[in-house]
Amino acid sequence: MLPKNCKFTPGLPIRPMLPKAAKSVTEILNKFQGVEFTCEYKYDGERAQIHYLENGKVEIYSRQAERNTEKFPDVVAAVSRLKKTSVSSFILDCEIVAYDRTTRKVLSFQTLTTRPRKKVEIEDIKVNVCVFGFDLLYLNGQELLQENLRVRREHLYASFEEESGFLQFATTLTSNNVEDCEGLIIKTLNEDATYEPAKSSPNWLKLKKDYMDNLGDSLDLVPIAAFHGHGKRTGVYGAFLLACYDNNNEEFQSICKIGTGFAKSDLVERSSSLRSNVISKPKSYYRFGETINPDVWFEASEVWEVKAAELTISPVHRAAVGIVDPNKGISLRFPRLVRLRHDKAPEQATSAEQVTLSDQQYDKRLKNSNGYSCSCFAGS
Repeated sequence: MLPKNCKFTPGLPIRPMLPKAAKSVTEILNKFQGVEFTCEYKYDGERAQIHYLENGKVEIYSRQAERNTEKFPDVVAAVSRLKKTSVSSFILDCEIVAYDRTTRKVLSFQTLTTRPRKKVEIEDIKVNVCVFGFDLLYLNGQELLQENLRVRREHLYASFEEESGFLQFATTLTSNNVEDCEGLIIKTLNEDATYEPAKSSPNWLKLKKDYMDNLGDSLDLVPIAAFHGHGKRTGVYGAFLLACYDNNNEEFQSICKIGTGFAKSDLVERSSSLRSNVISKPKSYYRFGETINPDVWFEASEVWEVKAAELTISPVHRAAVGIVDPNKGISLRFPRLVRLRHDKAPEQATSAEQVTLSDQQYDKRLKNSNGYSCSCFAGS
């Protein structure tokens, strides 16, 4: 009854289909061996859902279904210009990525975050973006969610003109060899290939590089501050500020804010343990960005093992500042807690120099020549 009365239509966003994490290529092998699938790059930008209404109005929504239209007036102009004349309405699933149109290279996610968020004027834009389209969910009055990906993709290719640096289709490779999937997004074309909104589907598998046994070392970091929790995390700390240790300057340097990887019992335990080490202000040997404003500070007392998707240059955090960049540090993207290191003292945490070596290894092993940050999805 609900699908008959609640129609999917432009102007009303849906939550995107999401992948589940896979821990190895073997897991993907077991699911997709012998099945035709498509490989796509995982572009390092913002997931977006672009709606083009029958009256010519364009709306852009974030992964959380928040309206982002005013943030991307250049995207509004690009999709309006590059849709074909036969297209009267559409909903495009895509990634909006920072892009250098002179060198024709994708820029980092960190660069994208420097764009203003509200009331952006095209003439004031300093960081250009490119839309990389990978799925079409609605076209000319018809929803496509129940169509297989092969059909949705055919509609996608037939509905837009590509223009380098403005609107491009995600780079793809169709195969039935699972060895091709490492470091890419994997989606089946025909079998179990419908689009399932707002669902973390077992038909989509995400092989993030930090989950792979043969890629990426963990880091041992020290919680030096925390932020109060809200909602279900009321009464405990909702996130923590972690730091590495700089042996040369004998200081703890912030490297990330972490709020994932905690079971509820672990979050309660860690919050309770750290409350006994609350101090009134940060130590003089804590180094962090001016925009970081935790609710409480801690005496350095614990060491946590942490894994992350990748390391990036950060204008906010101060890990290894002056080594990789004179004014910026290194930060972790998508950090998650692995365990508490009872065997280490805070001064034995991962050093700034070790973070730098890890960053160089990530650049060498995990970034391809075009600057894409690669994950691995397998999807319906």
